Amino acid sequence: MARWTQETEEPAPLVEGHSELDVSQGRHRRISVRVVGPNAFEATVIDQVAGDPTEWSTVIRVVADDEGVHTLVELSMSSDDLARRVSVGRPKVVHDLLSAVDKPRLGGSQLQVEPLSLPANAIDILAEMLSNPSRTLPIIVCTEPSGDHDGDWLRAAKRIAARAEGVAIVLTLDLAAVSEFRREFGSLAVWDGGIRVYSPGVVTRDAEGWRHRYYQRSRLEDRPRFTVDRIVYSVAQLSTRRRIPNVFHIFGGQSGLPSDALDGMIPVKDLIKAREDWDFEREVALDEQSSVERELASANGHLSRLKEALIERGLASLLWGAQHEDVASVPDLVQDTSEAVLAAQMYLADWLVLPDSAVRHLEDIDTAPEAYNWGNKAWRGFRALAAYAQDRASGWDKGGFWEWCASGPVLGWPATSKKLSMTESEGVQTSGKFKGTRDFKVDPAVDSSGEITMLAHLKISEGGGNLAPRVYFYDDTNGATKKVHIGLVGPHYLVPNKSTN
Repeated sequence: MARWTQETEEPAPLVEGHSELDVSQGRHRRISVRVVGPNAFEATVIDQVAGDPTEWSTVIRVVADDEGVHTLVELSMSSDDLARRVSVGRPKVVHDLLSAVDKPRLGGSQLQVEPLSLPANAIDILAEMLSNPSRTLPIIVCTEPSGDHDGDWLRAAKRIAARAEGVAIVLTLDLAAVSEFRREFGSLAVWDGGIRVYSPGVVTRDAEGWRHRYYQRSRLEDRPRFTVDRIVYSVAQLSTRRRIPNVFHIFGGQSGLPSDALDGMIPVKDLIKAREDWDFEREVALDEQSSVERELASANGHLSRLKEALIERGLASLLWGAQHEDVASVPDLVQDTSEAVLAAQMYLADWLVLPDSAVRHLEDIDTAPEAYNWGNKAWRGFRALAAYAQDRASGWDKGGFWEWCASGPVLGWPATSKKLSMTESEGVQTSGKFKGTRDFKVDPAVDSSGEITMLAHLKISEGGGNLAPRVYFYDDTNGATKKVHIGLVGPHYLVPNKSTN
């Protein structure tokens, strides 16, 4: 680790305290080492290029006990440039650490430093890995394309494995192995140059396929960089939700402050700012909790009345038969906003139009700590818009989307200014500064120009700053298509207003 920290083949020993040095790529590096007891230490490495508003922080924690050596690496980035695109990947120190030991493990999964090739007679090994209930890592399966190819599928697998090292297992299957895999797993397998990400948990032939994202060969060939980014982001996002093992509690709680905060190294103004941020997030969380409790009470009351009505009519079997989603039903939950988009395109297309052009800059949203929460709120919003369009087609005519939500439908969205806006402020609509920021592509059946201004939007999150997701939509339920059209699913900074600027 000293070699990586100092970027030299003959490093000086790491000692407790603070140091600074210049390293490659014009970066200035600050290093802080803290010893915690006789068998644990923590190193915090912060890199920044002069004049660049972005700061990268790598925290490495090491604990030795009777079971072995436990290592935790956390990489974070902060920047004043909120629109900056970031390529997610493991820090080089992760590769160095994994390469230094014989059989590194994370929970019930053995970690790999490169793709593992499985022949046809080893598919039972893959089946065993997928069905292992103690598996904690996603498995990324890359397949050989049929017909002529230049071997780029293997190069893509290596790129994915290098960037996802430590947070996923990458396997490659040749044509013979692909055939055997399809025979064993049917439609849940992957083939013809496709890539599939199998999420942690037991995976069998009859598992729900939508939970394990499939990337077709054509997508990888048309947009190789974007597709590899998407795959790496998806497994990295799962990693951010992983519970930190108890062995690392020796370092104290995750305060959000640097490791040396207790040494008096944090300026008072920074502590005050952190306190204000936490207070704001707490208020948002309390407000969210109150809203969820009200909705839950209303939903439980509705469910209770439905139950009584079904029992009175001798139809109780319908109630219990619909308790759990089946493979073909609309999913209850998703993993992130990108998965919410895919689910909407697959299950809600009869009433909701969500083109690929509307999906923008979800990489940071999908890898944020709030990714799971935001994804399921977006999914709820999509279902609400689709249900509204369906009710409109069935004869509901007491207003627009706001009025429909306020009427208390089962799949409604909160009709509050914190969650829903049917227009924008006069300043946004008239200021040249914001001109065109709400103009989005739309079905020519709605507007012959193929573009229309959309002001109505769902506020997926009040907190989250400029990264907070927004969903802009156009209500054409009384028009030619009888559907709701999505113009944007993306971060708030793409649709700025006076407050965000």
